[in-house]
Amino acid sequence: MKNIILLMLDTVRAKDIYGNNRLPVIGNLAKKGTAYTGTVAPGTWTAPTHAALFMNSKVSSINGVAKDFFTNGTKKIDPWMVKTKFLENGSNTIASRLSRYGYYSVLFSNNPFITSSTNMAIGFDKVYDVWMQSNPKYNKKLVERISFIFNGGAKTRERLFKASYSISKMIPRPILDRVYLNLRLKLNRSVANADGTYRLDRGAMDTNSMLEKYLKYGYNYASQFIFINYIEAHENYPLNDKDAIQDKWLYLSGIEELTDDTSKTLHNAYLRRLSYLDRKIGKTIDILKKGGMLDDATVILTSDHGQMFGEKGMLYHAMPPYEEIAKVPLISVNFKNGKIVRIKEQENRPVSLLSLHNAILGLASGKYDHLNGNMRRNKYIHCEHMGISEGWDEQLLMFLKDKSSNAQKIYKAKRMYNKKVTAIYNGNMKLVHFFGRSKDQLYDISNDPNETTSIIEANRGIANNMLNHINDNNLS
Repeated sequence: MKNIILLMLDTVRAKDIYGNNRLPVIGNLAKKGTAYTGTVAPGTWTAPTHAALFMNSKVSSINGVAKDFFTNGTKKIDPWMVKTKFLENGSNTIASRLSRYGYYSVLFSNNPFITSSTNMAIGFDKVYDVWMQSNPKYNKKLVERISFIFNGGAKTRERLFKASYSISKMIPRPILDRVYLNLRLKLNRSVANADGTYRLDRGAMDTNSMLEKYLKYGYNYASQFIFINYIEAHENYPLNDKDAIQDKWLYLSGIEELTDDTSKTLHNAYLRRLSYLDRKIGKTIDILKKGGMLDDATVILTSDHGQMFGEKGMLYHAMPPYEEIAKVPLISVNFKNGKIVRIKEQENRPVSLLSLHNAILGLASGKYDHLNGNMRRNKYIHCEHMGISEGWDEQLLMFLKDKSSNAQKIYKAKRMYNKKVTAIYNGNMKLVHFFGRSKDQLYDISNDPNETTSIIEANRGIANNMLNHINDNNLS
């Protein structure tokens, strides 16, 4: 049986991959393998898309990722020491299913959401939580000073929030406004400096080192399913000498203006990370080749969601599923005796990333040898935004919103974006459905790829027909 290697480039949008001359390694894979240029992610941030892909199920059908992570009274995400469970115990994941074919599954994760603690590693035989070993090494003293906030989880933060609220009662509103904003910026910078998120490398170097050691000392000669999550493209970004606020909620709330110059600065820093990651992917391929993994293998490169850089006034992800977030790269390349088997195929029609689940099982079972168009092209494809992921400060905002106009603005912005929105694709048509909270939008993305003009008024019949398929299972 062939080896199957899936490289998940977290937070990478399709438009910055295809035709990007700054990515020679990925570009070469896309040219020689199969490039699915119309791939749609099932979710708008990491946990929903990974859960959907692992389970072969729509995001809205998985309780652990379909719930509200922001509104008061629900269980919050602990994004560092993660106590949230995104999948139920005993879930039948793709790794579990591959084990029945005799595969040995290994997970290398640079992402705190994709770990044994969150149940995302269910079915994997071996797990490398790279982020726990890689990120804190840059500033160990600072990590120790702030780690009690995260180690204690929601209860510790709740006590801190209540103490902050008590202190806030004694501070005049104008001063509190400034204090809150300054402390928010300082905390963001401290966390980023503690885990190295302003650096160019966010774990890819350590991942490759661990991969090399695994293939040298831990490889058991069974057919391998290796899943690697690289998080280099995720915010925060290395800006060199330029100073730009990277807290998206200051922009989305209107406290700071998201200018074209700021958007360009952040996007350019993201592109620098992609260029760096491209070089590391080249190293990954070399390690896999030297370790014998590419004697007979399929290497798949994709992403879990895209990223906004000022389009429609939005920033980053966990936002409504417009093209910059919904469209992700998907490249499949076959290797024989360490060399690429030239297939050179490009598939432009929409395809759901969910189709990759059964496609991988098809490779594992020998149903077919490569993914040159074998992936199912669903007639109706969904990208579901279930709400924002940043709910850790909801209680603090609740405490402060009547005392601080800045806290109130951020609270309102988070409430506004914490709404369910589903994008439905059918051929060239795309319906963005807001469930009655806003006016639906319809786009012909072949003629209007930037979604500048909604054509729903003149095409109500098309929109209504697409809406009838909002509850389709959309499984491959």
